[in-house]
Amino acid sequence: MKSYPSSDLKQNLGDVLAAANHEPVSITRHRKARYVLMSVEAYNARFTKDERRSYALDEMPEEHLNMLESAITDSDNE
Repeated sequence: MKSYPSSDLKQNLGDVLAAANHEPVSITRHRKARYVLMSVEAYNARFTKDERRSYALDEMPEEHLNMLESAITDSDNE
């Protein structure tokens, strides 16, 4: 993964974007990786298969509600 310091982004934006078209790019601050920049296509390819989602309590599937209640009850008994 290529890495660019955040302080150089303004001068090297074209290079950073070109690199991000090919692979994720690390943006560093104080020599530590802080952000990752990638193309939308790469992002979708990596994260669209994640079927996890959040629910409001009143729309939570019954089996999830049962697991939540069980976890709460178990932690109360410890």
